[in-house]
Amino acid sequence: MVDYIKSDGRSVDVLVIGGGATGLYTALESVSRGYSTVLLERGDFASGTSSESTKLIHGGVRYLRQGRLGLVRESLRERRFLRQNAPHLVRPLPIAVPAYSRWQQFKNSIGITGYSALSLGAGFPTARFLNPTSFTNAVPGIEADGLTGGMVFADGQTDDARLALAIAKTAAAHGAALLNHATVRAIRATSGRVVGVQAQNNVDGSSLTIDAKVTINATGVHTDSTIGLGSDTPIGLMRWSRGTHIVMARTLLDGHHGLLIPETSDGRVVFALPWLGGTLVGTTDVDVASPDADRMAPEQDVEFLVEELEKFLPKAGKAKILSAFTGIRPLVSSGSVASTSKIARSHRIFISDSGLVTITGGKWTTARLMAEQTVSAAVQVGGLSDTRSRSANLRLQGACDTAIDSVATATSIVDPDSLYGSELAGLKELEARIPELTAPWNEDLPYRLSHAVYAVRKEMALTLEDVMARRTRAFFLNVDAATNSAPKVAGAISRYGNVDEEWATRELAHVPEIASKFRAFR
Repeated sequence: MVDYIKSDGRSVDVLVIGGGATGLYTALESVSRGYSTVLLERGDFASGTSSESTKLIHGGVRYLRQGRLGLVRESLRERRFLRQNAPHLVRPLPIAVPAYSRWQQFKNSIGITGYSALSLGAGFPTARFLNPTSFTNAVPGIEADGLTGGMVFADGQTDDARLALAIAKTAAAHGAALLNHATVRAIRATSGRVVGVQAQNNVDGSSLTIDAKVTINATGVHTDSTIGLGSDTPIGLMRWSRGTHIVMARTLLDGHHGLLIPETSDGRVVFALPWLGGTLVGTTDVDVASPDADRMAPEQDVEFLVEELEKFLPKAGKAKILSAFTGIRPLVSSGSVASTSKIARSHRIFISDSGLVTITGGKWTTARLMAEQTVSAAVQVGGLSDTRSRSANLRLQGACDTAIDSVATATSIVDPDSLYGSELAGLKELEARIPELTAPWNEDLPYRLSHAVYAVRKEMALTLEDVMARRTRAFFLNVDAATNSAPKVAGAISRYGNVDEEWATRELAHVPEIASKFRAFR
């Protein structure tokens, strides 16, 4: 891909800045329409907000409460597309909503029944009522005192970082050149019109000059600063919100049902979801003044989540926390909304005077639609021949209709092997050739050494953090177990991952810094 970009006289139709959910889907949308496409990401793919979500592909139950029916319908339609295009990565997960009074039961049933009705025909089970006994069977450990029953509905669960990777690999398979660890230093213009970028390959420090007919800014929380790399004035409509999650021991849930806390002390909802052998709890929604706010989970956020969870799962407590992480959400606001928790996850497309196309806002579920609309706008800006979008029915890398799908579509994401879909055969082939790689990292993580080596050989991972935080989710699941296994993982990559001898030493030096981002308490 570097050679392609550096080839003499190289000019492309579409250049995308940003390798999160929106940028990656924009690259796939562009190349699948037949436009030559390059994407640059300064970190790893999905290394920011896009790997730090609640891992749900959803319509937004809380948006019904706000009366945003159009946004819910749009999101549910996109959820259906993602489910059909990546069945190994998007699975129906039943989520239970408890009630402790008849009035609360009535309110919950109205909203959830309506949400379920909007989902009919999308391959997700319909909502149903549970009496108190059935509810405690579904969610062992739920506070039973005063429980009147509850509702169960289904939403989509994913592994966000691996979904991003599947989009990237699909775009590459269609001919796009995608570089992670490549920083855009300047947006170049001629006669006041954007003509490409000047960038740096962070792997070897080399310079990259890329000419493009149209350039798209899909940098999420860094939207304004990216616009500032050129001659345009930043749009100044961005708001930022901090979303903190914690991962707790798997014993909190039975592994079959998630739990939705219908109303926290600050009036929002919080989820507790079984995920890769742990219990994922989140999220907070706290205004922050900058996209560069501290990415370590603030202690007050962690304590808030634990306190809210303990009201419903009394056995929850700080001692059960294995890891924590914080993401910053990009929100677009008119300025009339006081709190970011009241801003819906809608998106906006801006075209600057210089022809820079900017897409911002939105959420994981609607990333494909955002990409479709963005590329349609870019076609007009760049004077490209218009072609029809194909992405709504474009299956992602790894999607399959074989026996693997029977595992991949199982309720809740537990087994990391199932996330590979049809590509699991390549992982197994690697293990057959090098049996040493079947060894586990340690007893507290669901990974084998083959997962790490395969990430470097086949999945564009360049750093140990790429491998241990996004190709696998080790640091997200259990920060201490990940830290302890890092030398073993780095050693296997050094032997079998086609890296130089100094790679392991250099990468292991960064482990304390990486681990600090995932610690709940410091």
